[in-house]
Amino acid sequence: MLLASFSAMVLIDSVAERDYASSLLTNALWIGFYAAVLTVTGYSRRMLQTLTTVLGCGAILTLLFVAEFVFLRPILGAEFAGVIAALIIFWSVPVEGHIIARAIDRHWFTGIAIAVAAFVLQVAFQSF
Repeated sequence: MLLASFSAMVLIDSVAERDYASSLLTNALWIGFYAAVLTVTGYSRRMLQTLTTVLGCGAILTLLFVAEFVFLRPILGAEFAGVIAALIIFWSVPVEGHIIARAIDRHWFTGIAIAVAAFVLQVAFQSF
């Protein structure tokens, strides 16, 4: 996830230490939120497997987002490549929702609601 976040900073955004630190802090908040959900629901024994899966999928989707944006921006333009990149980021919400729902043995919609809450927290934190 560190490599994926760094590649997004270098290839898409400007390279600023403050931005990278903010990204790392946002990722820590994201992981902490999912750890808290697992603990509160009584499934802390699944912490390692769940967080590893969430981080792995997050890293893969971030690298997919970066590759799509970098390779398609010259062909399709920044606006359309940005729309596709946003769709990839939004796709990560149901992926994470599925992972969390399976980890806490709840319905898929419960996992989606938790993933949406995590996404909103991330966006709110990064907007500060």
